[in-house]
Amino acid sequence: MKAEAEPQSKAPMLVRIIAVAMSIFQLATGVYQFTAMNQRVIHVTFALVLIYLYYDIRLKKRTRITLDGYLLGLVVFSLGVYVFFAWFSRISDMGMAAPLHELICGGVFIVLLIEAARRTLGWAFPIVSIGALLYGRFGEFLPGILAHKDYPFDRLISSLFITTDGIFGMLAGISATYVFLFILFGSVLRVAGGGEFFINLSYSLIGHVRGGPAKIAVIASSLFGMISGSGTANVACIGQITIPLMKRSGMSAVFAGAVETVSSAGGLLMPPIMGSAVFIIMEILGVNYVTIMKAAVLSAVLYYTGIFMMIDIEAQKKGMVGISRSELPSFWKTLKEGWFYFIPVYLLVHLLAISQFSLTKAIFWSCFSIPLCTFFGGRKKAMTIKKLLLGFEEGALTALPVVAILTLAGVVLGVVTLTGLGLMMSSLLIKLSGGQLLPLLVMTMIASLILGMGVPPVAAYVVLAILVVPALIELGVYPLAAHLFVFYFSIIAGITPPMAPDAYVAAGIAGGPMMKTALQACRLAITIFIIPYVFVYNNALLLIGSYGEIIEVCITATLGVSALAFVVQGYMNGPLRWYERIIMLVAAMCLITPGLVTDIIGAVIYLIFFAIKYPHHVRRFTIGLFEKRQET
Repeated sequence: MKAEAEPQSKAPMLVRIIAVAMSIFQLATGVYQFTAMNQRVIHVTFALVLIYLYYDIRLKKRTRITLDGYLLGLVVFSLGVYVFFAWFSRISDMGMAAPLHELICGGVFIVLLIEAARRTLGWAFPIVSIGALLYGRFGEFLPGILAHKDYPFDRLISSLFITTDGIFGMLAGISATYVFLFILFGSVLRVAGGGEFFINLSYSLIGHVRGGPAKIAVIASSLFGMISGSGTANVACIGQITIPLMKRSGMSAVFAGAVETVSSAGGLLMPPIMGSAVFIIMEILGVNYVTIMKAAVLSAVLYYTGIFMMIDIEAQKKGMVGISRSELPSFWKTLKEGWFYFIPVYLLVHLLAISQFSLTKAIFWSCFSIPLCTFFGGRKKAMTIKKLLLGFEEGALTALPVVAILTLAGVVLGVVTLTGLGLMMSSLLIKLSGGQLLPLLVMTMIASLILGMGVPPVAAYVVLAILVVPALIELGVYPLAAHLFVFYFSIIAGITPPMAPDAYVAAGIAGGPMMKTALQACRLAITIFIIPYVFVYNNALLLIGSYGEIIEVCITATLGVSALAFVVQGYMNGPLRWYERIIMLVAAMCLITPGLVTDIIGAVIYLIFFAIKYPHHVRRFTIGLFEKRQET
C-alpha cells in the first residue's frame, strides 16, 4: 500500500541551492566546533535570506523569486556579513556606546527579523515581540511592580543586536546547534523512504483489528511525528491517507479528523525525537537529552493508551470491523523491505544513551547513516544523490519557521533579561495564586493554552519558560516537571478551540466542521489535560523515584486512563448509566491521583466494574486458574 508519492521540489533553483548549502554547513557544525557567535550569525543569516527569497509578503511560498525577495535577501545578507566581521571588534568595546551606524543596522535587522517571522508564521508571535520591545522602551511609565528604569532605544538595540543576549543569544544557539540537525535528520529519513515505511508498517500491524483505520492513524502519526517535528505538518501528510480510510470504515468526518489531530499532536511528545522546545529545556536545566526522553516516555505512552481506548470503545459501540487482510500490506514483507530504516533511529538513541556522544555528533552520524542504510534495500531503495540533496533542501526549508521563531524569541528573552520582567512576573503570579500551587498550575495551563493557540508550541513554551516556570519552581515544583508542564500544554494548544490549527487542517481533509472536530479532539485527548498535574505532584510518572514507586504509578495510571476512556465514551461492554459514569469517574480520579489509599480505592472500584461488565473474561480467567490447579 503506497503511502506517499515520490517527493518533488517546487522551490526556485536559487532557493534550493542556498538551502542545500545551509544543510551542509549545519552538518559540518556537528563535527567541527565553530565559535558560538560565528555559528549563530551564519545560521540566522542563511535562514533569513531563504525566508525572503522563498516566502512572499502574503505568507505564500514562491515558485519564482520576485524583485523584493532579491532586495530584502541582499539587505539581510549584508547585515549578517557586517555582524560576522564586527563581532570581534565589539568584544573589546563592551560597555561602550554603540556607534550610530550600528544602531541603524540593529534596528533594520530587528524589523526584518519580525517581518521574516510574520511571513512564515503569521502575526501572532511578531505582535508578542513588538509588545516586548514597547515594554522595554516605555515600561518605565507602567504602575507598580511592572515598572522598570528608563531604557532608550539605543540602549535597547545595542543590547539585542551584536551580543549573545538577544538576537544571537541562547535560543539562536539552540536552533543552530540542535534543532536544525534534528529537523534535517527527519527530512532526510523521510525522503529516503522512512516515512512511507513507518506508515505501511502501521497498516500491516493493526489494520485488520476493530477500529483498525483509526488505530493506524495513531501509530503512523506517532512514528511520523517523531521525524516531522510538527503536529500540523503531521496532520497534513498522514491525514491525507488515514482520514479517508477512517471515513470508509464508518467513522464520522468529525471523529476521523479528531483522531488524526490528537495522534499528530502526540508525535511531539513521543521520544526519542520530540519538539524543538526539548532542546531549550536541556539548555536551561543543564540536563542531557536522555534524561528528558526518559522523563517523557511514560506520559507519552499513557497519552496514546487513552486515545487507543477511546477508538476501541467507539468501534465497539458502532460494531466496526477492521480492513480485510487482503487489502493490507504483509507485515513480514514490509519489514523485510524496510527494516534498515530503524538503523538510523536506533543509532541515534544508542549514541546518545549508551555511547554518550554529544548531541550534535550523535545527530551527525545518524544523518550520515541514512543514505548508507538504504543500500540494504537494493538498487530500488538506495538513496541517490538527487534524493539526498532533496532531503537537505527540505530539511532547511522545513526549519525556516522554527529558526525565525527562536531567533525572534531571543529578542523577547533579551528584553525580559534587561528589564528584570521575569523576576517581577514570578512575584506577581505567586501573589495572585496566594502562594498556592494548584491555582498557579491552573493559571499556567490557561496561559499556555491561550498563548499556544496563536503561536507555535516552541514559541509559547519559550515565553512561559521565561515568565512562569520560575514561579512554579519557587513553589517547590521539580524543575524538569515545571518545564514539561508548560511544554505539554503548549503542544495541546494546537488542538484547543478556538484557533486549533491542527484540528483546522484535519477538518479540511475530513470535510467536517472545524469547531466540532477541535472539541472532539479535546475529548479524545482528555488524558493529556490531567497527566501534567499528576507528574507535578508525583515525579514517579517522570520515572523519577524508586522502582516500587515507578511500577505502582505505571499500573495505576494505566488503569486510570482506561477508566477515564470508559467514562468519556459512556460505554463499557454496553452503555453506562449516568450514575455508573460518575462512579467510574471517581475510580479514574483515584487511580490517577498519587497516593496509596486513593490507588486502592480506585483499583477496587475498577475491578468490581470490570467483573460486572465483562463477566465472560472473569469466568474464563477463573476457569483457567482452576484447571491449572487441578493439573498441579
